[in-house]
Amino acid sequence: MFGKSSRRDKPGYARLDVRTFAVVLAGAAVFCTPASGAVTWIHKSSTTGDLPAPNAGSQQTCCVVFDIDKDGVDDFVVGERTKTPSVVWYKYNGTGWNKYVIDDTPLKPEAGGDAYDIDKDGDMDLVLGQDASGNAVWWWENPCPDFGKPWTRRLIKDSGGRKHHDQSFGDYDGDGKVEFVTWNQGDKKLLFYNIPGDPKTAGPWMPSPIYQWSSGREREGFPSIPVDIDLDGRLDIVGGGRWFNKYGDGGKFREHPIDEEMTFTQCAAGQLVKGGRPEVVFSPGDMDGDAKWYQWDGEKWVAHTLRPVLHGHTCEIRDVDQDGNLDIMIGEMGDPGAGDEANIYIWYGDGAGGFEETIAWHGQGIHEGKFGDFDGDGDLDILLKPYHHNAPRLDILLNAGPRKVSLDRWQRYHIGAIMPDICAAIQTRRKGAIARSCLRQRRALSAKAIRLAG
Repeated sequence: MFGKSSRRDKPGYARLDVRTFAVVLAGAAVFCTPASGAVTWIHKSSTTGDLPAPNAGSQQTCCVVFDIDKDGVDDFVVGERTKTPSVVWYKYNGTGWNKYVIDDTPLKPEAGGDAYDIDKDGDMDLVLGQDASGNAVWWWENPCPDFGKPWTRRLIKDSGGRKHHDQSFGDYDGDGKVEFVTWNQGDKKLLFYNIPGDPKTAGPWMPSPIYQWSSGREREGFPSIPVDIDLDGRLDIVGGGRWFNKYGDGGKFREHPIDEEMTFTQCAAGQLVKGGRPEVVFSPGDMDGDAKWYQWDGEKWVAHTLRPVLHGHTCEIRDVDQDGNLDIMIGEMGDPGAGDEANIYIWYGDGAGGFEETIAWHGQGIHEGKFGDFDGDGDLDILLKPYHHNAPRLDILLNAGPRKVSLDRWQRYHIGAIMPDICAAIQTRRKGAIARSCLRQRRALSAKAIRLAG
């Protein structure tokens, strides 16, 4: 039975979006009231004219959020790899969003990307990596404040292995200068770059491989906000089921596994539990499985399961409801993924390891979704970008503040129709099919209960 419980005081307890939620299986009835901490979302969409779609293509791969024009409001970049323009950016106009072209040539950007002032001219520049079709990593010079000028594209990498899923900027070696890292899945390497003194004329940058694997699933993912895992005053690299820190006087980094089963995941990191090391979240991004958060107990990383997800390729940690405690967002892709049953989950944290699980949106797949203040009102909104599901399209969920709840208005639901048919899965001969079927049944049952409660 869910509801108020002593388990809420224990780290790792993630409960449903209810203050009171009673399930009586024998009577097949649900009595529920929604949690008061959940945020209300206002839906904006390219399907209703609130903003234009990126292009006519159906593979929207990458998404990067940053303040392009320095007006204090988050803008965002979307890349697509089947049509032109291949890279566009969006700016809020007071009622909707205008689209502008960054690159109108045919490119094949991979999921990931990041932004940093590479040329040190006071505005943020854009970095994207090429997919499995090539070995390039590009950066674009931001023309701010004169957007009548083109974005100039230059090379960071044009040799070696193909595919570059996820990039990150940060001062990872503690020298006071920001560096650049990218996964290179084709070469099975994590590449580290110092930014050249004159990046406009440097040509391809010189990489230093700091980690390599020989077999198993691909490595991917970085937190959108880097963190200092070991609290030594220096940012650390997190991704691929592990974290890395620099040691010694050279350019060496040490690998620290967190969960070897979480190599092929998207990730986030932050102070979910106040005090001690930051916590880490891994979500199966390009496969199905359990999303988990991890807490350091002084000797090892302790895993806490959040829920089963289907291609949970959106994974973020931020304070969504502005209560001073960090929250978790994980969103499911649609195709591949959960299709029209895709959910965006938000777990509202209490700063002590307890969470309220909610569904912010249902029915549209999300890929590389991001938080940002897209309307300039000071709170966090959600950029809902699908990869292929119903593409081309973009959606934005505007944060309208905490949901108001009446505790004396209850509604009864019959849940007999949503009980999972586990027997059908058990009769499936293939072990992998059984696991996938059971995971989907577990996910469907719990997600349906949350929707009914909300």
